[in-house]
Parts: sequence; C-alpha cells; structure tokens
Amino acid sequence: MTIHERFIDGVGNIAIQAAVARIEFTVLERLPVKDEAPKLEVAERIVMSVDTMLKLFQGLSEVVGQMEGKGLIKRREDPPAIKGE
Repeated sequence: MTIHERFIDGVGNIAIQAAVARIEFTVLERLPVKDEAPKLEVAERIVMSVDTMLKLFQGLSEVVGQMEGKGLIKRREDPPAIKGE
C-alpha cells in the first residue's frame, strides 16, 4: 500500500451537510512578493462522517494538550474571533 503525503499550508472551508463533513486544505499558489497577501488555493478536500470528524477533533485536542503539557506550545490568552461574531 502506498501512502501519499502532501504538505498543507492552511485549512479553507469546513462545511457540514447531511451528516457529512467536508474540510478543504489549502496550499500557497505562489510565494507572496513584498507586502502582497499570500494567495491560497484548495489542494485537497477530505470528506467524512460527522462522527469521524468528532473523533478527529478529539484526537487532535489530545495531541494539543500533550504539546501544551510538554511546553512545546502555549495557549493564547485571547482566542481569535470567529468570523460572523
């Protein structure tokens, strides 16, 4: 079995529709020049059940907690605002 790996620069849209989650992963289209904003394009989209997405969230949360416990990362005092709030 061949496992494909791809470096992802960011997460684009996350949507839930009919108990199915779709998560878009983005990559830089090209490196920004001077003060230019980076331009990202969707490279991959993963589709999974909401149950699987929740298991993914739980697993990632545990890893983040371990990283915090080891002092590798520090929780922000003020979490970033969510769009639409």
